[in-house]
Amino acid sequence: MLPLFFIVRFILSWLVWLIFADKRRWRSLGLTGVFAALLGSVADIVTNRYPFWEYSDGINPLFIDISDNFSIYIVATYLFIQWLPRSRAVARMFAYWFAWTTLTVTIEWLHLATGHMRYGLGWSLFHSYVADWILFGIFYLVYRIFRLEKLDS
Repeated sequence: MLPLFFIVRFILSWLVWLIFADKRRWRSLGLTGVFAALLGSVADIVTNRYPFWEYSDGINPLFIDISDNFSIYIVATYLFIQWLPRSRAVARMFAYWFAWTTLTVTIEWLHLATGHMRYGLGWSLFHSYVADWILFGIFYLVYRIFRLEKLDS
């Protein structure tokens, strides 16, 4: 069975990147995206042992893990950092985080609604939402702490 849903998602992710990404900033933004893919790989290892979530039966989980790590994780993180608000006021950053976590949880909800994913071990959409807030915070801190924006200067 071809995992068409995941192939389409992979293609759409990179199409979004091709259309919206500031390719001049690929060194700093790409490194943050690679960091996101690395964290995604760690999450894959953990969920293989403790299935907080799993994907549809009949689809090779390695294919899904690789397609996630080399597409949606990189692209979403790249664009999240690229479009950070110039004003870093708390209210502005809160609204920005809220928008991005809502987008990512909506994508996950789509996976659940179409039957391509299911939760286990008490995991829920709320847990994913909180995890996304934390992850976007980590990506922002990595970008700021390591001053990755200077790579593109």
